[in-house]
Amino acid sequence: MAERMRRTQVLFPEEEYRRLREVAQAKHCSVSHLVREAVAKQYLRRPRKGRQEAARRLVAMKVPVADWSEMEQEIARGSQHG
Repeated sequence: MAERMRRTQVLFPEEEYRRLREVAQAKHCSVSHLVREAVAKQYLRRPRKGRQEAARRLVAMKVPVADWSEMEQEIARGSQHG
């Protein structure tokens, strides 16, 4: 089932709207999509504090990790098999 959407109206100066329309055409999407995407990135993403806490928890984990050259080789091998 599709998420229920609410309508709002945003007015842009002609030049800004023209530029948004150009970007939307280049990305093969609508101006509305660009606006929703920008709002989500700017105002609806998780707060930085949450990301910092997640990073802190990851660093605090005591998991065995090889040195970078070994990890890089493992990553390369994995990407060849997927």
